[in-house]
Amino acid sequence: MHRLAPIRPAQSNPIGILKLIADYLDEQGFDSNAVFAPFGILPDDLKNNMYPISLQTQGKILQTAEALTGCDHLGLLIGQKAQFANIGPLRFLVLNAPTMRDAMQSLFSYGRMWYRGQKLDLLEEHSYARICMNIDGDIPSKGQYQTAYLVAMVSIIEMILGQTWRPSLVRISYPKPASAHLYEKAFGCPVWFGQSQHEILFPASQLDQQRTGHDQQLDHFLRQHLFALKSREHVDMIGQICKIIEELLPRQHCTVERVAEYFSMHRFTLYRYLAKHHTTFEELLETTRQKSAIHYLKNKNLMLIEVANLVGYDDQANFTRAFKRWYGITPGRWRRANIRF
Repeated sequence: MHRLAPIRPAQSNPIGILKLIADYLDEQGFDSNAVFAPFGILPDDLKNNMYPISLQTQGKILQTAEALTGCDHLGLLIGQKAQFANIGPLRFLVLNAPTMRDAMQSLFSYGRMWYRGQKLDLLEEHSYARICMNIDGDIPSKGQYQTAYLVAMVSIIEMILGQTWRPSLVRISYPKPASAHLYEKAFGCPVWFGQSQHEILFPASQLDQQRTGHDQQLDHFLRQHLFALKSREHVDMIGQICKIIEELLPRQHCTVERVAEYFSMHRFTLYRYLAKHHTTFEELLETTRQKSAIHYLKNKNLMLIEVANLVGYDDQANFTRAFKRWYGITPGRWRRANIRF
């Protein structure tokens, strides 16, 4: 199926973490496709690690997986399997950094392009440094989600400072679970539960240890590339909404609630925003369908029913009536008049 370039919602992460959840569900004898389908996630979607999915959707899927498996440490398991492939070219800038401090500053600054709605902070107090992990808003399974990324952060630091590196202390915000011993085994240090936030503590002196193999020319090239990527992030919200509609139409899951979720807002808030810009969700949906219909009709390999499905209709007759209303002609006649076979 044709995929459009994704727009990153206000609160979203790359889909890669869902692939890890899918693998775990399958290992436990559950059908991950059946679990993901109600959320509009298709098997092919999981092949693109960088594809953005809203935190609300990811949190709901994690919550569903927890309930199905009865696992009280799913975030820990997922974090242990995380790969460093979900941050694109930033991976190379981090691994090429001259010090851990430089690596963390690059990771936190540029990582926001792909990881929206979660915040990583590096703080120093006395002789210790802290990496704090927070997620904004009311996200399902938020604590387990934060644990997954805290474990992944430990793996990243191990790549920077060496496989023998371990934090001095880990703090977790939720109450101590029955599986608490597994946390200490995974982190390789004491773990305190019921704390104010998720964080890793380690000696501050490690931040400025010089690393071998730093390539200054490569560092400059990568920073230029990432800066260019970051500059393209400023897209008007109406354009983002239309892109998200384009993405959701082929799944036939395009509702105002689903689109609003991508921006972590209620549908009424989205309606109010659109009203201020003298349009409505229904108008944007209609306009997007019109443009998409012409785009797909130009592909002579697509049958009319396939075009109908791609613009959100499950019935060809309904699509034909809509197309005739838009353009005063049926889609079949438009194609014969405009496309050479």
